[in-house]
Amino acid sequence: MPRRRIRTVAVAAAAALAALALVVALTPNPVSARGPRVAVCVAPTVKSGVEFNATVPKKAADVLVRRTASYLGVCASYGESSRMGNGTIRAFSQSRNGVPHTIGLVMGVNALDGLPSHPPTAGLWCYDVNGDGVTDQHTECTGGYEHPLRLSDEFRSRVNTPFQYVLMNWNPAGHLPEHIYDRPHFDVHFYMNSNEERLAIRPGPCGMLVNCDDWEVGRQPVPARYMPADYSDFGAVEPGMGNHLIDLNGPELNGQPFTHTFIYGSYAGRLTFYEPMVTQDWYQKLASGAVSDGCFPIKQPQAWQTAGWYPTKYCLRHRENRSEIVTTLEGFVLRSAG
Repeated sequence: MPRRRIRTVAVAAAAALAALALVVALTPNPVSARGPRVAVCVAPTVKSGVEFNATVPKKAADVLVRRTASYLGVCASYGESSRMGNGTIRAFSQSRNGVPHTIGLVMGVNALDGLPSHPPTAGLWCYDVNGDGVTDQHTECTGGYEHPLRLSDEFRSRVNTPFQYVLMNWNPAGHLPEHIYDRPHFDVHFYMNSNEERLAIRPGPCGMLVNCDDWEVGRQPVPARYMPADYSDFGAVEPGMGNHLIDLNGPELNGQPFTHTFIYGSYAGRLTFYEPMVTQDWYQKLASGAVSDGCFPIKQPQAWQTAGWYPTKYCLRHRENRSEIVTTLEGFVLRSAG
């Protein structure tokens, strides 16, 4: 190991020991300490990369989160990362003994700055609809700017859940339906089918610029018992994504402004992704403290096509001590195939 790396690790280890000493100071007699004890991932700083699990009284955990880069819950297993805007985004998960607590996407607050806006997409999913030999980035391309991020190999091999990766899409001009989702926003897709199957959904002239054969496959109905309550198919099949199922009772479809909502995805008659959809404005308000952290229920189907752990809520949080925003699926329940 290079000397510089050894020094970095040594400094980080010393900082970690100092953080642990803080816990001890806060709980001089841990055996007799009263009150609930909680899991916390102790991290002296974000840059150190040092994280370790501890179970401490809630008071100690709160102080650790306030004074260090620690966060509640077990330490994360990190997947792939990508540059976005002026910052970085990364897939992560939290689990213990094969039970998932969290699947999520963490992004530095600075990732909300320096985002591309012109053209409105990266030009990955385009089709020359009018056949004039020129692709119009505004009317003949879709998908915004996408970042596929695989969850860690450790998580995917040890936890019985269908989720494999996160696809983050930045949409500077929003998308259809007009006057509802046409605000700058992020689509945070948590995919259950393979990335190869997603990429095989081709652009074309049908639906939302999708190949007509793939549009037909995407429109295949999800059997009623597997269809989440209140969700409906609007024919919103997109290349490189699949079909989008919308909650008819969602506030943005009933006169309220779009801030964040939850979308289900499907393809070939199967649910393929879970998607919190969040406006840039809401994330910015989270970062500034103008709105509070929150968790929101995910409407459930009557039965599941594949057995495994599935979430019951999505959460949007700002970690002030780490200058991060996390978008997560939580409240996992083990389901049998029905």
